[in-house]
This record gives sequence, C-alpha cells and structure tokens, in this order.
Amino acid sequence: MDELLGTVKNLLLREQGHYETLRRMVSKELEAILLNSDMEELLTILEEKQNVISSLQLLADAWADALPMLNLEDVRGSDVFWEKLSAVFSEEESKELKELITVTRAMAKDLMEAEASVQAELEKHVRQLRERMLQMKHARTAVTGYAKMGGGRLDSD
Repeated sequence: MDELLGTVKNLLLREQGHYETLRRMVSKELEAILLNSDMEELLTILEEKQNVISSLQLLADAWADALPMLNLEDVRGSDVFWEKLSAVFSEEESKELKELITVTRAMAKDLMEAEASVQAELEKHVRQLRERMLQMKHARTAVTGYAKMGGGRLDSD
C-alpha cells in the first residue's frame, strides 16, 4: 500500500508542477499581449505551452495505468473519484492525500481562470494580432523570396 500511495502522491506532485509551469506561461502570454504587443513572443509561448500540455497528457496516461491498481473506474478529477481514492488509504494517509488533492485542484482552477482571462484579453486584441501576424508572414515571405532570387546577405547591424 505504501508503494501505491507513493505513486499517487508522485502523480499529484507532477501534476502540480505542470500546472505551476502553465500558470507562469499564461502570465507571460498576458504580458506578451498587453505590455509588449509581441506576437513572436506569444507564438513561442504557445508552442512551449503545447509541450507542457503534451506532458500533462502523458501524466493522464500514467494515471490510467495506476487506476487498475486502485480498483477505481470513476472519471479522474471528479469529486467521487477523489473520495473513493482517499478511502483506499488509512485515515492518516488519506488526510495527507486530501491535502495534495485540494492543492492540485486549486491550482487547476486558478490555471483555468487565468486561461479564461488571457483568452478574453486575446479576443479584445484579435484584429490587431491578426494584422501583426500577417505582417510577420509577409515579411518572412519577402525575405525568403529575396534569398531565393539570389539576393545579398541580410545583415542586422
């Protein structure tokens, strides 16, 4: 049972780490949109976020691997799931686990609220963002075309 508890705690701590990373990235997104109006930075952050989200998917797979050991068939994340999971362990272990679950769920909720805030801000700036992204695309296309036509070296001095 100790090994099982260790596995569950490890999964929760890893999940918290991913949420923490994503939360920082969401703050950077907001900064890129509001303070810097930097679309390149925003796109870079979104790409990096995708990597973390992929890691979260792998973590969900790890949970799926652990669930048969727990004899739980409820949807992970639901109140019923967490209650049944806590009931598998002793009272002391359950208390420790419930604290981890509470923190993890609070982090997930905070992340979702922050994501919604960034989404709302992004929607306010969507026209401006599209114009800038189009300008970036045209600039890249022009540079690529220039290089293909045997244009001189572009120096950034």
